Amino acid sequence: MEETKDGNVVEGARARGSGSQTVYSTLRQDILAMARAPGSPLDEVTLAEHFGMSRTPVREALLRLASEGLVTTLPNRSTIVAVIDFSTLPTYFEALTLMYRVTTRGAAQKSGKAGMDMILRRQREFTDAVAAQDAFAMIEANREFHVAIAERAGNGYYTSFFARLLDEGRRILRLYYSTFDDRLPR
Repeated sequence: MEETKDGNVVEGARARGSGSQTVYSTLRQDILAMARAPGSPLDEVTLAEHFGMSRTPVREALLRLASEGLVTTLPNRSTIVAVIDFSTLPTYFEALTLMYRVTTRGAAQKSGKAGMDMILRRQREFTDAVAAQDAFAMIEANREFHVAIAERAGNGYYTSFFARLLDEGRRILRLYYSTFDDRLPR
């Protein structure tokens, strides 16, 4: 909602700059949930029409997604959802394992309760998602649980790198859970 000079509120108006955030958030969620398949095209014109806005916020959102490795801009300037390169999985899991170790160790070395409430809350969210057999919630809760541990460890570089690895892994987890038709074993 936006307020005019005379104090009236205009329904449906967006805050300046929020269009790019809306496109980014929606596309990011679609990509991570595998609603947009790896390799599928992301046409700026079509997306702009879909979101009811100009191409500029769409382009900004795509640039941001590219910086996270979720989309790829091809030499002919078309953009696609980044493919999952299964040949790199061994090195991905090696990096992920290292980050599990370094962040968990760092968090365990901290004294006091700072951050522990968040870790426990995230653990409960994961447990609830498992009980509900909600694959999307499990993937999200898993990410947030490990990011909370990294945040307790207190190294911002580790936290941002680990969050990016976990985001990349969300698509892999989504593929894994889909092999069970999202009816996950306890």
